[in-house]
Amino acid sequence: MTKYKVAIALSCGAGFTSLVLLMLNLSSVSALSTLLTAFLLPGGIPADLVLKPKEFSPPFVIFAANALVYSGVAYAGISVFCRSIVVEKMRLAALRLLPPAVILVGLTCIPVLNPLWPRGMAELTKQEKDLQAALPMGVGLERARAVLRSKGIQFQETTEISQAVLLDRQDKSITAAAGDRVISARVETDAGQFLCGYDMEVVLLFGPDEKLKDQYIHRLRLCP
Repeated sequence: MTKYKVAIALSCGAGFTSLVLLMLNLSSVSALSTLLTAFLLPGGIPADLVLKPKEFSPPFVIFAANALVYSGVAYAGISVFCRSIVVEKMRLAALRLLPPAVILVGLTCIPVLNPLWPRGMAELTKQEKDLQAALPMGVGLERARAVLRSKGIQFQETTEISQAVLLDRQDKSITAAAGDRVISARVETDAGQFLCGYDMEVVLLFGPDEKLKDQYIHRLRLCP
């Protein structure tokens, strides 16, 4: 009896998670999208906290975490409400639930149908590399302004009156001296994955000679 309960619970958990993902990908109603997203939080948030990815969480891990959560809920429900059902009916139910669950899980393996798969990351990488190549060390201030304007990037420009830390990231830190010119920008992008999106952060540091002496052009992960 227990093995059939487990089989039914796993089919229900995986099938329900798959159905939520497919509906979320096809949903155009904001209220419905919010509701469907909430169903993915029980597994998505713990997976993200455990993995702490610098880029994006593996889609399979988020899917598996949610499937296990809802399988546990299904198993508890079966144990409470289906105690009087005979073994043969449990076996039949397990066999009938397996094919649709497999089909739904198979559909979520298609990236275009599954919002857990990263989107726009290749374009973001290209955008970063193109901007980095267009703004090499030593480029002049006027040239940098022209490059940013040509790409439609709105930026802020300031002159530091004293030494200041402009950027402090795990992979990079930039400190400006008095008299240095700073150009900064935050570029919104369409890149992202479930729960998180990406902007591109731009920090350009110019010396008194108006030549670029340090830069940071990199994606910024934004999560709720």
